[in-house]
Amino acid sequence: MLQRLQRRMRAEPGLRDISPASHQPMLQTRGREWLVALALVLASALFLAWPWLSGAVTLPWDGKAHFQAQAAFLARSIHSGESPFWAPYVFSGHPQIADPQSLIFNPGFLLLAFLTPDPSFAMVDGVALGSLVFGALAILGFARDRRWHPAAAVVAALAFAFGGSAGWRIQHIGQVLSLAYFPWAFWMLDRALRLSSARFGALAGLFAGLMVLGPDQVAYLGLVCLAGIVLAHLVAGPGRLPRLRASLRPLAAGAATGGVLITLPLLMVLGFADSSNRAQIALEQAYIGSLHPTNLLTLVVANLFGTIGPAEEFWGAPSVHWPFIVMSNVARNMANVYMGLLPLAGILAWMACREAYRARMIALPILFGLMIAYALGRHTPVYSMAYHLLPGVDLFRRPADSLFLVGAVGALLAGFGLDRVLKSGPGPLPTGVVCLWIGLAGLALTGGLAMAFWLGKLGQAVPELLVASGWLVAAASILALARHQARARPMLVAGLLALAVTADLRWNLRPNDSTGLEPAVYSAVRPDSDNETLAWLKANIVRDGERRDRVELAGLGFEWPNIGLIHGIEHVLGYNPLRVAHYAQATGARDHVAGWDQRRFSALMPGYRAPISNLLGLRWIVTSVPIEKIDPSLAQAPPSPVARTKDGYIYENPETLPRVMIVPEAQPIDQDRLIRSGEWPSTDFRNVVYVEHSALPLPRRGTGGTASITRYGHAAIDVAVEAPRGGVLVLNDVWHPWWFAEVDGMPAKILRANGIFRAVVLPRGARQVTFRFEPFRGLIRRALQKRGLIDNPVP
Repeated sequence: MLQRLQRRMRAEPGLRDISPASHQPMLQTRGREWLVALALVLASALFLAWPWLSGAVTLPWDGKAHFQAQAAFLARSIHSGESPFWAPYVFSGHPQIADPQSLIFNPGFLLLAFLTPDPSFAMVDGVALGSLVFGALAILGFARDRRWHPAAAVVAALAFAFGGSAGWRIQHIGQVLSLAYFPWAFWMLDRALRLSSARFGALAGLFAGLMVLGPDQVAYLGLVCLAGIVLAHLVAGPGRLPRLRASLRPLAAGAATGGVLITLPLLMVLGFADSSNRAQIALEQAYIGSLHPTNLLTLVVANLFGTIGPAEEFWGAPSVHWPFIVMSNVARNMANVYMGLLPLAGILAWMACREAYRARMIALPILFGLMIAYALGRHTPVYSMAYHLLPGVDLFRRPADSLFLVGAVGALLAGFGLDRVLKSGPGPLPTGVVCLWIGLAGLALTGGLAMAFWLGKLGQAVPELLVASGWLVAAASILALARHQARARPMLVAGLLALAVTADLRWNLRPNDSTGLEPAVYSAVRPDSDNETLAWLKANIVRDGERRDRVELAGLGFEWPNIGLIHGIEHVLGYNPLRVAHYAQATGARDHVAGWDQRRFSALMPGYRAPISNLLGLRWIVTSVPIEKIDPSLAQAPPSPVARTKDGYIYENPETLPRVMIVPEAQPIDQDRLIRSGEWPSTDFRNVVYVEHSALPLPRRGTGGTASITRYGHAAIDVAVEAPRGGVLVLNDVWHPWWFAEVDGMPAKILRANGIFRAVVLPRGARQVTFRFEPFRGLIRRALQKRGLIDNPVP
């Protein structure tokens, strides 16, 4: 083994310092250098992350509205002995195990959930930031394998963890978690291919699998980039056939390891997506998530358009300050690509170097350019080609998400380029680097000035352009000084560049409205919140054997829709891009309902007085404006609120029906047609239930009976029934194919009823009905159904 490794070392000089070497004193010296580099990265990371870790600010928007709620639900479920696989607190029931943003499969958040039942803001923020630092460590490892100058490695690692979208979009925790594993997969893949090592191949598969456990677009594009690296390795230069044979073992090991890790979670997600509201994203819909080309100016001028500052002062695309509508929903922080000027200088240095275009090195520059073009969406043909040619692209809605990979690949290019500059010895910076630096800086500054003049924003833009000019001069000067001292004092240079890039990122990506707000803004999200609206609801919500009140929170603010996951309130709406399709169609539930004007109704639920509101048990409706403003059908006789808090108005619907009922008669009806038409044959729901077509005999003109909930858990519900002559038990919870039922210990089919609910036909004398959420069993049953092996089985 050692001889084979030494042969590979001779062929690949960049691997000399990852193997046993005869020059022990030299290795000890280099080892100390890398320990210093590690210390610099960790110290800089702690300084950059301290505003969040100290509690001075917290990750806002999605960081609190979605991911804080997910982390809280996961922790509470584990510590209370409940299943975290199904959440009854959003959208009247949601399959958490199949939700790519539920955090169930993320090791960091799973560990946090086991450690504490109530994760604090700083804990959740710390896991997100710590994940990026974990990714930065792989950059250091790769740099050591490639024998980069330690200073170049430090800059690349910090640029990865705190620059680009990793810094601007840190609140998008799910995508950040996917990004964190990309450098590890890349590093292990590089080792596996160079050494023809099955062990490193398996590690590459492990980290790629961890990346894909949160199957979002960042993970998908990360796999695309890894595939590009493999392709370049196989086809570049002579000796393709021997290289292919040598690569089979590591690639097979990686595929096997990653496949074992991701198969089941990925099947869960795909199974849910197939029956969700967004099984596929249309091309024109995806185009709305395109990055506007003018936003590339922020590569040089971080705050050119006012990303940091009041939202109403942002004048980049898209914004109200433009004289025409820019068809884009990319938020201002998503549109910023600044990753630091020293990393940018490194990228330019590598692009100016011939070595970057060698057969085995060309992959990263190509991927960097492709990821930028992909982010531009409608503005280049790249995204359209990918949409039509690459399976899976149509599952995602925002091309601009590729900016996460722009930052990751850009950090690697920066490391290569800075290593080249620092190792080339004292003297002026290379002419090509200087020309590119001056050209890009001039283009960005003059382009920003021209845009500001066009839109009448000179007063806002000129100060930012002057600040950027100062940072440009400082970065060039520091790099020139570092070049002179790089060989003689490598650790001093590493410290100097670490200080420079840390200061740059600390100022130009400082906490702002998009990345860090005061924790007090999100006081209602705390489990121990004293919010008066929450206190009123908790005091008045009834949960007994028959009645379980649901709530609607409309227009109370961005952090409110998922607040039920934290406070145990069963909300009919929520915040999630993925929802059960028939539920969303029946209720009009959208991604969000932060503003009252985001509430949309449907044919089956044209307003709050619709029959389905009673079936849902929608007892309490909390709105930020008078309810008739949301539901104009109430304008003629608006109801009076039963309470008024600083958050809004609280209304009661006294006509709600029990959560469980035994109905004497069932009639078959097309459930999807019912949802589309909104036309009920009858609304006498206590005497008749409308169920899906089935081979089961349905009761007619029975006598009904009584039902009472004896246990209501997340994934298990027990109902005691008395039905001497049979009937139909209706459970007004969302029907989902992964729920199963038993009547007195015998399997029973759950019928979809009244559009979106569950019903079970009861035999004479039935006493006990149990509902269980069994996603693995449901997944297997669905697979068998698709293959025609079973047809409408009675479980």
